[in-house]
Amino acid sequence: MLFRPSVLLLLPLLGLTQCIMQGEGAYPVDPMPDATQTGANTAGCLVDGLPWVASSNIPKIGPGNIPAVMASWNNFSVGRPNHLSLRFLKAIADEAQVHNQTRINLELPGITRPGTFVLDQTAVYPYPAYARFTFSKPNPDQELLTGPGSPGRVVVTRFDTLSRVASGTFEVTAREGAGGTTVRVTEGRFDCTF
Repeated sequence: MLFRPSVLLLLPLLGLTQCIMQGEGAYPVDPMPDATQTGANTAGCLVDGLPWVASSNIPKIGPGNIPAVMASWNNFSVGRPNHLSLRFLKAIADEAQVHNQTRINLELPGITRPGTFVLDQTAVYPYPAYARFTFSKPNPDQELLTGPGSPGRVVVTRFDTLSRVASGTFEVTAREGAGGTTVRVTEGRFDCTF
């Protein structure tokens, strides 16, 4: 295939345009994780249409980094239900990203097997299933919650207490207080160990 000279002159400009669009020194955007069920410790979604992938390269006190994906399962035996708590963190060195220093929490009480959890109740004790989206910067934290006027849904596709793996999908509309800031989370997926 032969290229015209004018096309050959445009190719370097396309590369330059790509560098400008990403910005000098900009960090690459992580691709959305695959929807797996293996305990890969991944989570991602779209937040107001922008890709959001759980990742952390902020060092904690002591060795290592703060984990980007954390899950815990409280298997209470007397009078209290099982409770799965999921926390996904985006804390990376690129301060220019609009959703840097944010986290998503999914709280699923009463879980015993895979299923759908509707997040449409007020998050008061004893806590129903709910989600929270938190902006950690600027200080203080800005927390947005699901509730009757801002629902969400989590579909747990794998809940394996022997292998300690939880996987699934989620979508959330979270709101700050009455009529405050709203965030829309879509195409969410998680695959983590607990």
